[in-house]
Amino acid sequence: MMNELSISYNLSNSLNFNLITITNMNVIQTINMTKRFGSTIAVNDVSINVREGEIYGFLGLNGAGKTTTIRLLLGMIKSDGGSCFLFGRKAKQASDLWNNVGYLVETPYNYPDLSVMENLEVFYRLRGLYDKVLLDEIMEKLQLTRYADKKAKFLSMGNKQRLGLAKALMHKPRLLILDEPVNGLDPSGIVEVREMLKDLTKNHNTTIFLSSHILSEISKLATRIGIIDEGKLIKELNSADLEQQVIKKLCIKTTDNYRALQLLNNEGLHFTADGNDSIETTAAKAIEHPEQIATLLVESNLPPGMLYIYEEDLEAYFLRIIGKQKKDYEAAD
Repeated sequence: MMNELSISYNLSNSLNFNLITITNMNVIQTINMTKRFGSTIAVNDVSINVREGEIYGFLGLNGAGKTTTIRLLLGMIKSDGGSCFLFGRKAKQASDLWNNVGYLVETPYNYPDLSVMENLEVFYRLRGLYDKVLLDEIMEKLQLTRYADKKAKFLSMGNKQRLGLAKALMHKPRLLILDEPVNGLDPSGIVEVREMLKDLTKNHNTTIFLSSHILSEISKLATRIGIIDEGKLIKELNSADLEQQVIKKLCIKTTDNYRALQLLNNEGLHFTADGNDSIETTAAKAIEHPEQIATLLVESNLPPGMLYIYEEDLEAYFLRIIGKQKKDYEAAD
């Protein structure tokens, strides 16, 4: 069993670069960013705004354009159109900003024949860091201390992911860009990383751009969500908007659904048959006071054998939005 991660994160100034003051500024901004691979448009006129101190969850099916977008943000590949700004400056003209950025993209790459400590020391030197305490500090935070002398090629998938996260976090960046950061971690490790990321934004104003296929994790972390499909950003919403847009309904099964349907609709509750031997409504009055509905049914000799509130989760919402978008495209054609 892994020890609990300490989620306090000391962000004292230990790096020899000029800190950037960000006030009411988008930390990440893209304007009509586009990338083609031959005849395939991988990223299609994507415009994103990520504000300081927020966790921006980037959702999409495999092949939707998530990783290509991240590679464009980091300058790993060149766009075919549009612009990208970091901290209010064009990314390609702001090489001095990169000490403020940490990233983990897809598979964490390591030197397989070097130990965990040696891998981190290489990164430490490449970053131009000068405080050796950073090495011990980040290994402790990511539970890598016991593996300090172990060669990277012998690490489990989860610990390779931890080593990748250690490289992204060691220099205490102002912006973290993470692609599938909990890939390979066990449930305990996922919770630890989740809490650490929350702490970074809440207590240290770190901005996080997070891509993940684990939709439940995005819902627990993100303050704002962008949905990309076939290279296009089809929707952006914050956590409050999501709460309003997910489907909620009260589902009931009684000894006589037909009579129950008549009774409840006479009360103006807009119930319908759901095709699964039960009836349902999205009426707020019913959802907010299911106990009143149950009482009404019992008093009418229609005791409910089943009564529950269904709330659409992020995965179902995501698939519904993508499905709707595709239908709209087909209708437009």
